[in-house]
Amino acid sequence: MENIYSRNGIRPVINASGRMTKLGVSTINKAVGKTVVEAASNYVVMDELYQFAGRKIGEMIGTEDACVTSSASAGIALSVASLICGNNLQKVQHICDILPELSRREVILLKGHNVDFGAPIAEMIQLGGGKIVEVGYANGSNLSDIENAVNDNTIAIFFVKSHHCVQKDMVDVQSVIQLANTLKIPCIVDAAAEEDLKIYAAMGADFVCYSGAKAIEGPTSGFVACKTKEYADNMRLQYKGIGRAMKVGKECTMGLVKAIECYLAGENVQVISKNDLENFMEIVNKINGCKASIIQDEAGREIYRCKINFNKDEYGLDAMEVVKKLQEGTPAIFTRDYQANIGSIAIDPRPLNSIDELNFILTRLIEIGKGE
Repeated sequence: MENIYSRNGIRPVINASGRMTKLGVSTINKAVGKTVVEAASNYVVMDELYQFAGRKIGEMIGTEDACVTSSASAGIALSVASLICGNNLQKVQHICDILPELSRREVILLKGHNVDFGAPIAEMIQLGGGKIVEVGYANGSNLSDIENAVNDNTIAIFFVKSHHCVQKDMVDVQSVIQLANTLKIPCIVDAAAEEDLKIYAAMGADFVCYSGAKAIEGPTSGFVACKTKEYADNMRLQYKGIGRAMKVGKECTMGLVKAIECYLAGENVQVISKNDLENFMEIVNKINGCKASIIQDEAGREIYRCKINFNKDEYGLDAMEVVKKLQEGTPAIFTRDYQANIGSIAIDPRPLNSIDELNFILTRLIEIGKGE
């Protein structure tokens, strides 16, 4: 498995984990790559580019405007900061100075949504100047938890749509957005890895933060779908403040726009079919000590994976040991290991580049089960 990384002495990776930041998120297609190179090879007035890209993305997803960012997490920080500063450039340029004097910067967050997605979600909100007000419980929440926490210092209600969050007994996103609209409090939705680029804005969310490199398979980037042009303008103003540290370049901006065009046109085709995954599952089930099944994504997305449970007495290794063995090899194999501590891993077919990679995973599972 030779590529630019292996040629430079870095271990190549087979990604069966998902579109994970720690593994470089996703790969881009040739059309996006060509756009990135052309954009990188020319000059442009960046303010004009950001306005164009926001307007173009808004047209494609049905919002008044959007703000291009370096990532979904940057979008969170800039959304919060924009609500604190508005269109006041002095506040933008001195946000760290004025925060100690500001009481109106509270962001309501469900306790079950205060997660670590590779970095704490709380840090992204606080990076933008927000003060977190946790509501509800880790194992449940309702709308009254949110409504009772709203006061004159509240600037936003924050909702995280992610498999990382507690799913059990949690109030749903549509109800939260509707409540925020009724209370006339801006609602920010973190939809970093979500596949539907239109649904949450259509529900009435004021800001919807997406990764450009996950479901969309674009370059390192992100964007925030904004309910109004004023919201987007205020976000873009943050590039004269804290946004400078998280700016997105011309090549990634144009690459993102192209990636969204390709994505909405249905040009992103998964190499490994569900039938391929089912065939893989059937063979895994023949390995002594392995029990495989097809499961749907934890957060209800139309994503299907192969879950594998390990019986250590029969297979020779438990799930945690399997994860370690797979990652130690060359190429390193990364699986979805969120439930390895309770005995299982999952194979996510979306990032796999070929059927050969899926077959290689199968070969390694057979090898390490024999203790080779």
